[in-house]
Parts: sequence; C-alpha cells; structure tokens
Amino acid sequence: MKNDLGTVGEVRDFLRLCLNPGPRRTGRTVAQLAKVMPDWLAERLTVHAPHVSELREAAARADADAARARKAYADALGAWIAEETSR
Repeated sequence: MKNDLGTVGEVRDFLRLCLNPGPRRTGRTVAQLAKVMPDWLAERLTVHAPHVSELREAAARADADAARARKAYADALGAWIAEETSR
C-alpha cells in the first residue's frame, strides 16, 4: 500500500478508508487518526499537504513542551512536599 499513494486522490481515499473501514470494522475520528498516523503515511501527506504536516510537527513540539512542563511541575511539587513534610 505504501507505494500506491502517489497522488492526492490516493492519499485522500486511503485516509477516508482509515476513518471508515467498512462493515464490522471500527472507524475512528479524525483526531484519533491524527494521533495514530504512522510516519510513512505522514510522509505521503507531506508531499500533497505540507501545511498539514507543518501543523503535525508543531503539535509534536507542543506535546514535547507540555511533557517537559508537566515534569517540571511534578518535580517542583515533589520538592515542595518534601520540604514541608520534613519539618
């Protein structure tokens, strides 16, 4: 399948199939698809929709920033708790 996605129409059709795979198969939302999209498919998307890929990359950077912020928060909270409980 990877080699078959050379045109805009083929990529869109495949993504539509990912959203709605047909009877007796569970579909997914666009948000779910965005979360699980494999890199090889994202590369095909980049060729035809670079603006969408730029947003994917921005979201990945934001996720990484958020993960660092959550860790800093948890570390600070733990340090504060340790100081308070040691008294």
